[in-house]
Amino acid sequence: MTKIKDITTALSLFTEAATKHAEATKEGDYKTGNKNYDKVVKAVSYLKEQDSIDELLQYLNHDVVGIRLAAATYLLPKYEKKGIEVLKAISESSDFLSFIAETTLNEWRKGNLKL
Repeated sequence: MTKIKDITTALSLFTEAATKHAEATKEGDYKTGNKNYDKVVKAVSYLKEQDSIDELLQYLNHDVVGIRLAAATYLLPKYEKKGIEVLKAISESSDFLSFIAETTLNEWRKGNLKL
């Protein structure tokens, strides 16, 4: 796995892994999906350690839905309103990730997500 040395590396890993995770999810490739999910978590953990989770705000309007979805999800604890707005928009779309966005919202509202 990529060694994260700085915030730029973490953000690059985040966007690449979030994109690959979404693609793998669409294709039903759980091995690739899980591998890239772990990379997303690693990047987010680094950003949290650096008190730089705010860096994900720039991805809430990203062209790639998987990146928007991941950013909105991991921003929920600090930017709940913005995260919910993005997840709701994705959940109401015809994108294949709409179900994941809807499930994420439901679990967040129930208090079941520990991010």
